[in-house]
Amino acid sequence: MIATIGNGLQAQDNVYPAGPQKGTVIIKNGNIYTAAGNVINNGSITIKNGKIAEVGTSVPEEAGATIIDARGKNVYPGLILPNTDLGISEIGSGVRGSNDYFELGEYNPSVRSVVAYNTDSKIINTLRANGILLACVVPQGRLLTGTSSVVQLDAWTWQDAIYKADNGLHLNMPMLMRSPRRSLRGTDASDPVKTGIQTIEEVESFFCRRRGI
Repeated sequence: MIATIGNGLQAQDNVYPAGPQKGTVIIKNGNIYTAAGNVINNGSITIKNGKIAEVGTSVPEEAGATIIDARGKNVYPGLILPNTDLGISEIGSGVRGSNDYFELGEYNPSVRSVVAYNTDSKIINTLRANGILLACVVPQGRLLTGTSSVVQLDAWTWQDAIYKADNGLHLNMPMLMRSPRRSLRGTDASDPVKTGIQTIEEVESFFCRRRGI
């Protein structure tokens, strides 16, 4: 877990990945928000070689440590973006070369979102500056869209970015109700429950065949 300090930071265009943190860093006098939901006012955090070693109100200082005075600031754990197309969709206006998030076809279990993840995305710097340090990149599609991966946003390549590879296979469940918008246009004459159940049975059959059942 990496602590970040919230003080109205602004995104920078050219932010390069940082090297491994070495030595001891002490963040002191800040309002510390812990992952457990507690708040330690006027507290301190000791970080040694990239790992948080101690948190509290009476953290001893060490000789040679780098001291960061966080007086009047809030210190909180890095945030996690749980479901996003970050790094695989850059421009929402439809520039095809910058978008690689939507797969064709119904069944794409072999698709891995992480191999299309672009660490040079301009959006990443904005998120990092606002305290988001991890993201779960999810492939988009019709039914079975592929596997997502959790990446850390301080990396040179997608291989460097991997925090947890292929952590989940994503299935878009069919809607078992008629779309109000299509119904108003008079274009939805099918039975959504029947169609949805049929699709679910097809997915079940697909997995059974893959498992050799």
